[in-house]
Amino acid sequence: MPLLYRLLGRRLGYAALAVAVATLALVLSIPEGFSGTVNWVPQLGIALTVQADGWGRLLALLITGIGTLVMLYSILYLGAEEDLGKFYLYILLFMGAMLGVVLSGNLLVLYVFWELTSVASFLLIGFWYTEESGVYGAVKALLITVSGGLAMLAGITILGSIAGTYELTALVDRRSEVLAHPLSGVALVLILLGAFTKSAQVPFHIWLPDAMAAPTPVSAYLHSATMVKAGLFLVARLWPLFSPHPYWTGLVSTVGLATMVLGAYLALQKTDLKAILAMSTVSQLGLILSLFGYGTAEGVAAGILHLFNHSTFKGLLFMVVGIIDHMTGTREVTRLSGLARAMPVTAALAAVGAGAMAGVPLLSGFVSKELFLEASLHGPLGALAAAVGTGASILTTTYCLVLAHKIFYGPETHDTPKHPHEAPWPMLLPPAVLAAVVVAVGVYPGLVEHGLVAPAVAAVLGEEPHLHLALWHGFTPALGMSAVALVGGLVAYRRLDALAALLGRIAGSIRLHANAVYDYLWWREKAVERWARAITSYQMTGFLRDYLVFILGAAVLGILTTAWMKGLRIGELNLAPVEPHEWVLMGVIAAGALTTLLARNRLVAIAALGITGLPVSLYFAWMRAPDLALTQLVVEVITTVLFLLVFAHLPQLKVDPPTPRYRDVNVLVAVAVGAVAALYTLLAAGLRRFPPEIARYYLENSYEAAGGKNVVNVILVDFRGWDTLFEITVLSMAGLAVYSLTRLGRSREAEEARGGESW
Repeated sequence: MPLLYRLLGRRLGYAALAVAVATLALVLSIPEGFSGTVNWVPQLGIALTVQADGWGRLLALLITGIGTLVMLYSILYLGAEEDLGKFYLYILLFMGAMLGVVLSGNLLVLYVFWELTSVASFLLIGFWYTEESGVYGAVKALLITVSGGLAMLAGITILGSIAGTYELTALVDRRSEVLAHPLSGVALVLILLGAFTKSAQVPFHIWLPDAMAAPTPVSAYLHSATMVKAGLFLVARLWPLFSPHPYWTGLVSTVGLATMVLGAYLALQKTDLKAILAMSTVSQLGLILSLFGYGTAEGVAAGILHLFNHSTFKGLLFMVVGIIDHMTGTREVTRLSGLARAMPVTAALAAVGAGAMAGVPLLSGFVSKELFLEASLHGPLGALAAAVGTGASILTTTYCLVLAHKIFYGPETHDTPKHPHEAPWPMLLPPAVLAAVVVAVGVYPGLVEHGLVAPAVAAVLGEEPHLHLALWHGFTPALGMSAVALVGGLVAYRRLDALAALLGRIAGSIRLHANAVYDYLWWREKAVERWARAITSYQMTGFLRDYLVFILGAAVLGILTTAWMKGLRIGELNLAPVEPHEWVLMGVIAAGALTTLLARNRLVAIAALGITGLPVSLYFAWMRAPDLALTQLVVEVITTVLFLLVFAHLPQLKVDPPTPRYRDVNVLVAVAVGAVAALYTLLAAGLRRFPPEIARYYLENSYEAAGGKNVVNVILVDFRGWDTLFEITVLSMAGLAVYSLTRLGRSREAEEARGGESW
């Protein structure tokens, strides 16, 4: 894209639009139920599996369809001064990553695309990186979603170890085995953490309002129709596997209902139009999540329909807010009023979008809101969930009236940076298309029942659903609750100032909240950074001795922890008896090592170090391996000579007695490393758990295939000749590097002797 930007300039948006249209056409051409698998890392059970069932296909159509409209909208929204090359690169990257999430049939591959959406979202939210709000929102979204993603990866790994596969269809087939495992609850909780962070559920909802620092096309795409739906998609994808689990309803529905209420409550406190939409998105996402948590077919059907409806009417509202911002220069509700006369088409579009979100009849949101209330009444939480949903819907209706009535039909104001005027028709076209979908689905829900919603519900349930979408179901309790929500919202809107004051007092009394915790840990107080700096300053002392203590200590702890968890059976060792001469050789080696440690003269230390290798050569000779003995002897001699050459240029050795603490730690680490190394060497030699076929192959083929009777030499020279060659190459490169450094030092000394003359 950056290269095309040089050629096309501002017309680059049309190229991105063409890519989006082509991708939409490709998704439409995929037959329902299509699947295919290509092995990627078969040793780890990772395969590139495409699972284009009804659920994945519905999300893919939303991603590409709304993505196409957003591309068209962005052409007029973004000015020529913006870095369009980067913008369209990032947004197309995000589109591809989201398609990877919804079409992946392997959980590990899904996770790869999952994290790629977080990276692309970070780039898009921080697109205006010169503004602090953009940087703050981008970092916040990245930290929260990636942290949840890491928890999800741990859960996926546990789930894969339980079932022996990461394929979604295979996991569902092994549901009874998974649910019976004691770690299934841990896997479920960890995976749900990833889904909750991605879909802005309580208490992780705090990243979404700050993500509104992104350009409006990004908000209309990522934070209404696509990225925030990824968590809901995953929850529904795992519904057939985990819905019978005892944790499912308690976690999913409770978090969803709490998020729905809190999002609606916070939306009424906002005065920025995008912030209102952000918190309304949080509320609507909670509504959908609670439906998936009921564990019933009715809940799944209502959740999928409302997910589709929310994507359309929320994308419409974000585009409308972008138009208002573009044409007036502000998004502050307190400065906007009476815009309907100057912007009649925009006012009509806002009424359609806000009416759908409030659940007004003849609009799409009414149908799915009734299904929500009906499913809540008949779900596991019964009247409690229905009452909570009705209360949240009252608040929803209230802020929808702010969006549709207050800013358009109040007294006209002139307190805007720009004189209000209607947007050009190409900019109105994308939201108008979404408005047409909202009205069409509201009047005749059957338009999406058989082609989109029913296949998606069937893919989640694993069976054909008994689904009938209609505008009128008669006088039902759900209809009564819808009427209560609309009337209650209208009454609350008439008392909006008093309600806002009450909510403000409630908010002011709350001292500890999620944003305060985040700011303390990551932003203003930067507690995590301070802790990290303290740990780093403790570890990165600049002394090699300290680094070795940390590295070797961690290695010993890891090995001992594994041994403790897995168990060691030392009694199984099958070792040869130790001969008297071997005791003598070990004594010489130990004496040389101790002399090296205690010597106060470098020459003595180097000589003692060389002595430790000579008994090894004698042992090889005793074991009738003269070539190994000679090689070991040559290595020891050359190493000793190199040490002498290097240390000859160093100042005189000065041994400072260590502090008692340092000395004790040194002794502890040295003894631990030596003991662990000796123990595992004995285990490796005595247990002989390695397959004998490898050794037998070398013994049988060293003479016949390579013509050598010395098996060790044949292995090094022939069977593993390339290894030996590259080892020699590495050593040669290291030698050349040492030679270059010594030459450089001599050149500097010669230059200083000449008086500093240089080029």
